[in-house]
Amino acid sequence: EVFAEGFLQHPGSAPLNGSLVVGQEQDGFASGFHRDQLSIWDRSLRSSEVADLASCRAPGLGNILSMDSANWEVFGEVQGSFVNLQYFCRPSHRYQVLPEVRNFLQVLSLCRVFNSSMAVPSSPDDNNHLHKELQPFYETCQPGSLYKFYIGIADEAEEGVWVNINSQKQIVYDNFRASHPRGGRIHNCGHIFPGGDWSDTSCATELCGTCHVDRSEFLYLRGLCFPTEQKMYFRLGGYIEGRPLFRGYFDLIILWEDISLRWLLKSIENNVTMAWFSPHERHHYPIGRHTWTTGDLVCGFHSGTDIALSLSSCPHDMFTCKSGFCLDQRYRCNFRYECLDGSDEDDCGVVVIDSSYRRHLPPRGPQDTTLLLTPTLTLTRIAGIDDISMAVDLEFIVSPTWRDDRLSFNHLHPNTNTLILEEEVKQIWTPKYQLVNLEGGQYELLDETMVVTTSNLPSLPDFNAAKRDFVYPGASNNLSIIHQYTARFTCAFDLYVYPFDVQVCSIDLRLPWTYNDIVEFSRTGGVGSYTGQRDLSLYTVKNVRLNSESGPDQLSLKFELHRRGGLVLLSTFVPSVLLLLVSWATLFVKQEALNVRAIMSLTTLLVLYTLFSNLSSSMPNTAAIKLIDIWFFLIILLLFFNIMVHIFVEFLVHRCSQSTEGAPETIKVSPFGRVFVQRETSTARVERIVSTYRTYIFPPTFLISTVTLGVMMFLI
Repeated sequence: EVFAEGFLQHPGSAPLNGSLVVGQEQDGFASGFHRDQLSIWDRSLRSSEVADLASCRAPGLGNILSMDSANWEVFGEVQGSFVNLQYFCRPSHRYQVLPEVRNFLQVLSLCRVFNSSMAVPSSPDDNNHLHKELQPFYETCQPGSLYKFYIGIADEAEEGVWVNINSQKQIVYDNFRASHPRGGRIHNCGHIFPGGDWSDTSCATELCGTCHVDRSEFLYLRGLCFPTEQKMYFRLGGYIEGRPLFRGYFDLIILWEDISLRWLLKSIENNVTMAWFSPHERHHYPIGRHTWTTGDLVCGFHSGTDIALSLSSCPHDMFTCKSGFCLDQRYRCNFRYECLDGSDEDDCGVVVIDSSYRRHLPPRGPQDTTLLLTPTLTLTRIAGIDDISMAVDLEFIVSPTWRDDRLSFNHLHPNTNTLILEEEVKQIWTPKYQLVNLEGGQYELLDETMVVTTSNLPSLPDFNAAKRDFVYPGASNNLSIIHQYTARFTCAFDLYVYPFDVQVCSIDLRLPWTYNDIVEFSRTGGVGSYTGQRDLSLYTVKNVRLNSESGPDQLSLKFELHRRGGLVLLSTFVPSVLLLLVSWATLFVKQEALNVRAIMSLTTLLVLYTLFSNLSSSMPNTAAIKLIDIWFFLIILLLFFNIMVHIFVEFLVHRCSQSTEGAPETIKVSPFGRVFVQRETSTARVERIVSTYRTYIFPPTFLISTVTLGVMMFLI
């Protein structure tokens, strides 16, 4: 059995000694009568049946009692008639007078805020209907003037062509007074005379207004604690103290109290003022978002408490401006004023924190697991590379990403990051980490920004909430804190194959020991990148990658610095080879010019040593032998051998000549019968030795040594 408030707990019986009164309101204890309750069923109606009844698709004939088929005894002067079923769902409207003076645009704006339109009669009957509605206000609205009320027509776009200001379509029916409208570029808005005929006037003239209110349009009162959504429905209907009355669907009304100059929210069931609102100006209405003061215990608020209430036509998924206009949620807090009063950029906090939140405690991962930080490290600029100190100056961005299921968010936007204000950042947990390989332990934080990078699973707040911002769960949306640093990092340079060396440097991060088994770096999903210039003055940046193999609490952004060897080749290798060639060229100088050969050889050695000394001063002090050292040692050694050849070759030849003075001479016989004795002079011996050295010893030694060094360089 289905009951209004759950299942029957204690079945019982009720004495049937009363009288059945058809049409009595059964939804409340001791309630009044309802004329539309004309059928009775012996069962509960299905949802589809209720929908058919409400949409006039079915007549709803009760199987116990139906007014359509039952025989009724009629008392008094009652006239009966039959109408089509759709008659009860026909569109209908009424006119609501706004008895305060405003210009034309202000009346139009206020009618739209009331979820209505400016009055534009569409037929003689409709015009008479409007005329009758206005009659009680002719004396109070602009007394002594024939200009009383605006109607929603204008010919501002094209002179003489009157259009409905609501639909922007040319009107079909008009009731202009004879010789009216007067025309001209000043009188562009329509008004109605006390007699019911029309004329034109200036749109800046302050007149009273009238709104065309459809009976199917409602206003919604939000900010209280209604048990059902229908209790928040209000509509314009009637007048109290000469001003419009807002009627609730049940026992609530909003009315103007002229003595206290304030709007009252009252319960007519017990005649209690629940809350009141004092506008800044008498002609203002309670439409929009305002601060009300409770007049009784309301929703847990004691009397005299200020609460935020909104009365507007905005559906649940739209934002309500303070003025009462509605705004799509995607324009909320987008750093642009969309509401005319700019209220869409008010109260733009992103983070929603409840009282149980503890900032010092990190959130847990899904299903109470370890929280994983997804890192993003971006190397933005390599400001300097110090070969001597083995350090690099870097600008970089560290951006860990995580989720906090204890939080909720407002004002997120798809496909863009949402900035969290600094005041809110101080209230929530953010991860800490250490920069490990700093030189001197010093760094500079250039900027800190915290954003929400996603906008997943938005949901609406409770229908009673006056603040209609979407709510995004923290468990489904990513938080990122972006730190931009500049710092100097150590880098272990390996210069063995200089100037063809490749240095692997890194930015090393480590989580605090207090995060053990609580917070870890994610091994998947991390991103490492370099956005700066690839080709530096001395190096080329390559192979930037993220390395998390050291452990769950450590992370490194590694990058390779490939030395650009062209300059070193031109400034070091080519000059050294040229000096070697100069030294080798001295082997071709005549033996008699010893001074020339000696000076040139010594000069090349001194110049080469100076070149080597300058190069060594620009490199780190290290005990490790480098291939460039071996290269210079080879060149120096060859230059040294050249000098030794120049110095000692004649001495050796002279010693050899002395040791062979007593030896028999070589006798050669000519084929033509001539006999002569051949003696080899010391000069010839020197030339022969030098020629052998410069042709068969020096070049092969240099070539073999160079090839060996090249093979060693590329094999390492």
